[in-house]
Amino acid sequence: MDDLLNEVREEFQIPPYFPDEALERYLAEGETRLDMLNPGRDPETDLTYRSLLKNYVYYAYHHKLYEWEQNYASLILSWQLGSEVAP
Repeated sequence: MDDLLNEVREEFQIPPYFPDEALERYLAEGETRLDMLNPGRDPETDLTYRSLLKNYVYYAYHHKLYEWEQNYASLILSWQLGSEVAP
């Protein structure tokens, strides 16, 4: 999770004084939410999961989680539907 935490911090330019613990909490909350939406996915191999998770953290950092689900609803739906199709 440290790699993902560093990615989020770098990509979204989150300042170093913002505590790692808070970002780790956001990552854990985002993983729980995404696992509810599409169980069994892996952020290491599923790039859509990874992108959704990183953006979840960004929105949580800005206290705008209600906007995250609205803004990513169509991507979440296509991700869910794509998971139903056998590779």
